[in-house]
Amino acid sequence: MEAGTADAAQRAGRPRSESRGRSFRIGFSFAIASTIIGAAQPVLTRWGAVNVDPLLFCTGAVLFAALCAVCLLHLRGDLGLVFDPRYRARLFAMSMAGTVMTSLLLAFGLTRIGAVAGVLLLQTEPVYSIVLATMVVGEQPSARQITATVVILCGIASVFGAGGVFSPLWAAALIFATPLFWQISHAIGLKIMPPLTPATITGGRFIYGSVALTAILLAVRPGTLALLANPTALAVILLTGFAVYFISALTWYGAISRLSLTWTTALVVPGTPLLSILFAILFLGEHASPREVTGILIAITGVLALVLGADAHRRHPPSEIAEAIHQPMN
Repeated sequence: MEAGTADAAQRAGRPRSESRGRSFRIGFSFAIASTIIGAAQPVLTRWGAVNVDPLLFCTGAVLFAALCAVCLLHLRGDLGLVFDPRYRARLFAMSMAGTVMTSLLLAFGLTRIGAVAGVLLLQTEPVYSIVLATMVVGEQPSARQITATVVILCGIASVFGAGGVFSPLWAAALIFATPLFWQISHAIGLKIMPPLTPATITGGRFIYGSVALTAILLAVRPGTLALLANPTALAVILLTGFAVYFISALTWYGAISRLSLTWTTALVVPGTPLLSILFAILFLGEHASPREVTGILIAITGVLALVLGADAHRRHPPSEIAEAIHQPMN
C-alpha cells in the first residue's frame, strides 16, 4: 500500500516537474532574446538624442510600439483588458514609471553622456531589482546577492575618477536613475501577471505611455515634428519602437512571468553591456577606455555572482494561481 502511494506521488510530481522545466526553458529563451535586443537601446537612443530630438525620438518610438501592441491585442481579443477597471490603474502606473520616466531620463541623459558610459551606469539595475523584489515581490536576498551588489557599485565607482566620463553629473544622474523606474514598473507588473499576459502588460505600458508622451511633445516641442520628414530619422524611430520597445518588452515580460525577477535581471544585464559596446563602436564610432572596460568587467563579475547558485524559478503565491484567467504566451 505504501509502495502504491509512493508511486502515485511520483507520477503526480513528474508532470509538475516537466511543466516547471518547460517554463524555465521558455523563460530563459525570452531572457536571451531580451538581452540581445536590449543591447541596442543605449546606442539607438544616443543616436536619436543627438541627431533628432530626445523628446521627439522617445515619443515617436513609444507611439509606434503602442500601435504594434494595439494590433496584437486586437488579434488576440485582449485589447479591452488594457482599459479594464481592475487593471488600468496599475497599467497606468507601470506606464508612467517604466515607459514615460525611463524614456525621458535615458534620452535626455544620453544627449550629454556617451553610449559606452551610459551602458556602465545602467548596470545599477540588479541593485534596484534586489531592493524592489524584496520590498514588493517578497523575494529574500542572500548574503551572496548583497556582496554581489557591492561589487557592482564598486565597478561603477571605479570609473568616476576618469575625468569627464560621467560629465556633466546631472546627465549621468538621469541615466543612473533610469533602471530604478524600469524595476518599479516590473514589480508592479508582477502583481497582475497573471491574470494578465505579457502581451497585455506590454500593450498597457505603451498605450498609456504614448498618450502621455504625445501630450508632452505637443505642449512643449511641437515644432520638432518637422524632423520626421527626414527618412533616416523616421526609420530609426520606427525600428526603435518596434524592436527595442515592443519586441523587447514582450520578451522581457515573457521571461519574468516564468522566472524570478532578480535572477532574470542578473542574467540579462551581463550580456547587454558587452553587446552595447560593440554596437556603439560599430554604429556610433565610440571607443571604450581601459578604465571603462575595467569598470564594466567588475560590474559584470558582481552580476554573475547574483546568477550563480540562485533559484531561477518565479514563486507564485496561491492567490495568483487561483486568479489566473489567461495562460502566458508560449
